[in-house]
Amino acid sequence: MMGLDKLSAKLNTRRIPENLFFVLSAVGGVLGVVLGMLSFHHKTSKTSFQVKIALAAVLSLGLLFVLGLVP
Repeated sequence: MMGLDKLSAKLNTRRIPENLFFVLSAVGGVLGVVLGMLSFHHKTSKTSFQVKIALAAVLSLGLLFVLGLVP
């Protein structure tokens, strides 16, 4: 998805909303979002986005802890 969003940015077409990346991260896709950011060098200089993704990672881990999936 990061690759598609970066391509959309270059082509000046409809973009993927940042909130979708946040939700995907919060429900367990944080590793994919971070790897996509690093692989495509996309949104790596946008501090507000990085903070949101870090928050999503914390929420995801908290949810796993509450569900008893992480000791």
